[in-house]
Amino acid sequence: MDNIELTKSELDQLAEVVNIGGGNAATAFSHMLGRKIQMDVPRPFIGKVEEVQRILGDSSDIVLAVFLKMYGDLEGGLAIIFQPESALKFAEILTKISKKDIESFDEDDRSALREVGNILLGASITALGKFLNMNILHSIPDVATDMLGAVMDSVILEMGAKTDKILSFRINLEIVAESVKGELFYLFDPVSSAKILKQTKIIMGTIAK
Repeated sequence: MDNIELTKSELDQLAEVVNIGGGNAATAFSHMLGRKIQMDVPRPFIGKVEEVQRILGDSSDIVLAVFLKMYGDLEGGLAIIFQPESALKFAEILTKISKKDIESFDEDDRSALREVGNILLGASITALGKFLNMNILHSIPDVATDMLGAVMDSVILEMGAKTDKILSFRINLEIVAESVKGELFYLFDPVSSAKILKQTKIIMGTIAK
């Protein structure tokens, strides 16, 4: 399967599956921080890598990203991306230390962010695997403060995609009381997209019976 061709109904089904993962991530996030987390519904997009980048903003924008690779029954990437202002507030919540800019984050900051990624992104992957009855593993989360274009290149490189088109989903997350906003970003290659859709149809058919 070299290209991703999905109907609106199929995209809606996939969005429901991603919503399960996102919901578990938001719940884990809320429990970890002791704060209310608000999330919106997953928004799907199929396109080239550079088109996916434009969804998030200008490729030269400096962002903070925590990302990892999914492997096993599914291949893909998962990332949470913060704009600088939200990244600074978020890091301060975690470490109780304020920083003037994200470029000044030290190893303690990065360690705290990796732990968040392990909990937040890991919870999402666990939920996806449980629902789909698939064995989905993930790499150790990595942290980057760089231009959005460079970060996305790293995410795509991590997922090992051999295609110029990918299926992506974006979920907005917000720590309500702190006005900290992040974007949870799922990336799947064509083969994994087909696997998810096939398994979803099987599961939905079983539930309907």
